[in-house]
Amino acid sequence: MDHFFIKRKRNSEVKYTEACSSSTVESGIVNSDNIEKNTDSNLQTSTSFEPHFKKKKVSARRYNEDYLKYGFIKCEKPFENDRPQCVICNNILANESLKPSKLKRHLETQHAELIDKPLEYFQRKKKDIKLSTQFLSCSTAVSEKALLSSYLVAYRVAKEKIANTAAEKIILPACLDMVRTIFDDKSADKLKTIPNDNTVSLRICTIAEHLETMLITRLQSGIDFAIQLDESTDIGSCTTLLVYVRYAWQDDFLEDFLCFLNLTSHLSGLDIFTELERHIVGQYKLNWKNCKGITSDGTATMTGKHSRVIKKLLEVTNNGAVWNHCFIHREGLASREIPQNLMEVLKNAVEVVNFIKGSSLNSRLLETFCSEIGTNHTHLLYHTKIRWLSQGKILSRVYELRNEIHFFLIEKKSHLASIFEDDTWVTKLAYLTDIFSILNELSLKLQGKNSDVFQHVEHIQGFRKTLLLWQVRLKSNRPSYYMFPRFLQHIEENIINENILKEIKLEILLHLTSLSQTFNHFFPEEKFETLRENSWVKDPFAFRNPESIIELNLVPEEENELLQLSSSYTLKNDYETLSLSAFWMKVKEDFPLLSRKSVLLLLPFTTTSLCELGFSILTQLKTKERNGLNCAAAMRVALSSCVPDWNELMNRQAHPS
Repeated sequence: MDHFFIKRKRNSEVKYTEACSSSTVESGIVNSDNIEKNTDSNLQTSTSFEPHFKKKKVSARRYNEDYLKYGFIKCEKPFENDRPQCVICNNILANESLKPSKLKRHLETQHAELIDKPLEYFQRKKKDIKLSTQFLSCSTAVSEKALLSSYLVAYRVAKEKIANTAAEKIILPACLDMVRTIFDDKSADKLKTIPNDNTVSLRICTIAEHLETMLITRLQSGIDFAIQLDESTDIGSCTTLLVYVRYAWQDDFLEDFLCFLNLTSHLSGLDIFTELERHIVGQYKLNWKNCKGITSDGTATMTGKHSRVIKKLLEVTNNGAVWNHCFIHREGLASREIPQNLMEVLKNAVEVVNFIKGSSLNSRLLETFCSEIGTNHTHLLYHTKIRWLSQGKILSRVYELRNEIHFFLIEKKSHLASIFEDDTWVTKLAYLTDIFSILNELSLKLQGKNSDVFQHVEHIQGFRKTLLLWQVRLKSNRPSYYMFPRFLQHIEENIINENILKEIKLEILLHLTSLSQTFNHFFPEEKFETLRENSWVKDPFAFRNPESIIELNLVPEEENELLQLSSSYTLKNDYETLSLSAFWMKVKEDFPLLSRKSVLLLLPFTTTSLCELGFSILTQLKTKERNGLNCAAAMRVALSSCVPDWNELMNRQAHPS
């Protein structure tokens, strides 16, 4: 029996010692003190049967300088200092091989042609291998950091929408100056390994490809998505189509830049549809059936009877998607209806702006004059018919500088000076300034990311009711103008004839009535019928009673889910803290029917504001000086909401350029 325990103890010691040795060889990061502690702990456990036995001492062999004549040096790697390394083949042998006989056998069997070499030969090999090891370890660390730095610089250049040459001409010299000043020249020299502008361009293309792959991989998983698309012309007269995508991912909706298409051929609906089909299906391998929403403007290019891009897109989705006419575009179309007398005032204001801004001399003279008298503003703003630039800001600047402009036009002997002497014209200008500022505020409410259709419909319906309220105020015996602050201030500070004021009031009332009619035309009530039927999506906790749930025309399974959902106080806290889309994504496991129905209703875009943002970025990237730039990659990096995986990018390129 004693013999059995002795044998078991010795086997445990040998096995555990071998395990510790192999673990050290493989990882190279195990601490020797920890090995001894683990060994002692294990030996104590293994000798618990016979405590009077002593532990067997395991001795490690030590390297001797005489072993160099066999072509072996002491390994310089961490935690492997007691292992021999061949200076010829760089192989590292086990500690047990630190015997002259085993080292000599390795030399005779592996390098027989070097048996008769003198000691000086192996000494030279020893120096070479040490220099090589130090150089490789140092250069690898520095090159990896330089590679990552070049990626980060390129990423920042693309995000800031600046020229690629900025990395070579601004960023790198500035970094060299700072490091040389704070540290030393040696540290600054390491920064010179960061690439120039040509490599920055390659880095941006690599990052763009990585971000595109990340996005498409998500969309290829079969999830539902919605798109918004719009086309425009850049500085190089190239027709460009931008497409954004919104998709359900993890805990919420994500919005990202999908593709940037150059339409070089004759612009028609077939061209746009063909390019979309080639990218979405041909290149990205996406299924149109997963597209649940398409949003665009109402131009003839998209919805005209000859092109009908939207109709073709709805056909390939098997009519499983819904088309939304951009709310901001509709709001801009509705704002164009202006009575003739007010339109003349607007045209005169635009003519004044063009007279001053159209001449650099006039613009400078007005700026100097306004600066000398200390006005709040010194510049006028250009008027444009593009719906995204507010007419309210242009008119506000003209109204605020009306006295200065009047004096300037007199000095220039312009016939336009006479319109500022007409109190009726200035009073109407004050009203137009107010109403277009209000319309601008409405446009801003319809912009932004992660907004849902319920919010936009509430803004539109609220404005329509406000128009009706203002009409009632003006029709009363004692009309009120509180909603137009500049107009109200002007008639209070200036003496306006009662008859003239009544005429102006009738024109304002006519304009408000026209606005109401056009808003009703572009935002018809029947289009919002689906939202009213699914009002529970906006606030499911407003339907706690079974009687109110029955009126929603839900199927029995959906009624049961809504009843259970509306009774949960825990989920109500989530509803109050999360966005509407994030809330319905969170409850998809417990309430799949309601969640699915809500996601399909909330997923489609309501505006094309992201595309307009993309066109603004395009004007920054593709300037007159860079009108031939292919900025698809830079647009991807600048607009993508995905964050690059730097480790994956580093692994793609084993050797930095």
